[in-house]
Amino acid sequence: MFALFRARGWASDRLGPWDGGDEDVAERTLGAGQWRARFHHGLADWQGEDLLATTDQVRFARRVAGDWQEAPLTDVPPLVFSEALRDVDLFVGVTSIAADPQWTDRGPERAYWERAGFAELTASAEARRDVLARILPRLKIADRCSLDARHLVVRGGLRTYRIHLGSANILMEPDNSYLCIVPARRKGDGRVFLPFEDDRLSVILSKAFLLADDTEITDPTILAQLGRRA
Repeated sequence: MFALFRARGWASDRLGPWDGGDEDVAERTLGAGQWRARFHHGLADWQGEDLLATTDQVRFARRVAGDWQEAPLTDVPPLVFSEALRDVDLFVGVTSIAADPQWTDRGPERAYWERAGFAELTASAEARRDVLARILPRLKIADRCSLDARHLVVRGGLRTYRIHLGSANILMEPDNSYLCIVPARRKGDGRVFLPFEDDRLSVILSKAFLLADDTEITDPTILAQLGRRA
């Protein structure tokens, strides 16, 4: 999250298990220097190398007579509000443990991971659902796919799969067991998934094509979860 703050022009100190590292406010100046957004966040826990943060309020202030004066949301210009919340959505979406496909095997935060990973759709996920509704009839796997309130449902030869339209996490019918598919990363590929550069829609579609033809899967990790051997 700290790295994304820096990349998007927000000023913030690091969080950590030291004096003064338990909370901070990230700040960014917008609107030609006349508006300031502040994103409150704090240290939740640390487990070895895993530092967990909580996120809190987002507040706006306008410059008045050379000083900052907090303003209600109704006074914030739409472009300033949109730019700030776009960044906050990026910070939360990319760094959330709900986006980590391997967190299902972790500690007490697993309950949060399960809730967040299969929750009701956000506005962006609802828009993604609308796009999928238009795209699906044109795909070669259209006869194997359908949409429900939160998922793209894919009927494979071995199982039926429910891909969450927000997180892209997958549940398998009939027992709602979790299927972990981690995209392969080429050696030396340091790219980080950012929703605004590589939309999650492409991730959902790639999983749908893979699972619609699940009898051809050869990856031993996936096959083990499906109850088959390579």
